[in-house]
Amino acid sequence: MVGGIMKSLFRSGARDLKSKFSKQSKDEEFDTPLNLRIGAAVDIDTLPFRMHKNDLHFELPEETILIVAQGFIDLGDGSYVHRYYASDDTLIQVMTVNGTEDQHVEEVTLFVPYQSYYPDSAGEWAQWLEKGGKLGAASYRLNDGTQYNRIWFDTTNGHAEPVQYREFIYEDPDSDKCQENFQKAMLFGRNLEVDKKNEYLLLTVESYGGEETVELLIGVDIEISLLKII
Repeated sequence: MVGGIMKSLFRSGARDLKSKFSKQSKDEEFDTPLNLRIGAAVDIDTLPFRMHKNDLHFELPEETILIVAQGFIDLGDGSYVHRYYASDDTLIQVMTVNGTEDQHVEEVTLFVPYQSYYPDSAGEWAQWLEKGGKLGAASYRLNDGTQYNRIWFDTTNGHAEPVQYREFIYEDPDSDKCQENFQKAMLFGRNLEVDKKNEYLLLTVESYGGEETVELLIGVDIEISLLKII
């Protein structure tokens, strides 16, 4: 969710995003930029990332990614987030602006699940969601000590309120039936080397399928030329 365009959308004071996220009309065509879609097979050329393989906090995909579900977020102002999920919740995220066709693609990001948490008390949830909690902190540190600094609202001192949005997830391309995933999220990142590609950490509290969890995903930007979509 999260290269240059997405980062600029969430700059502190840029806009009130909470009113921007809404479900597309059931009468609208379910657009699929880059021919990404449920049932697609995706191969990613990981060569540009192999020099950082030992620094990355996830395994680069070595096998074809099979898309089993598709998510859609309307940011408003003609900006959309499209998410394409594999069965292991690895996802390819596409940001489009001023349209949803291939020429409107601004960025593509690969996200891989890293860790899940299941808070079961008000006190445990407060550690994530209250002011001063982990979700709005200026940085986040993994258990191994790796630190990621906040990208969204990076000009805000101290705590920042997480972004809230609704994603609508489809598992059948021929049906309007979908599940709603309400999320509170913050994006963090770190440089693998000076002036080298970022590694992102997307920290999200999800309400999906009757369960509320905290999800950590690690991601990197992907050039379109590195994708082979069948």
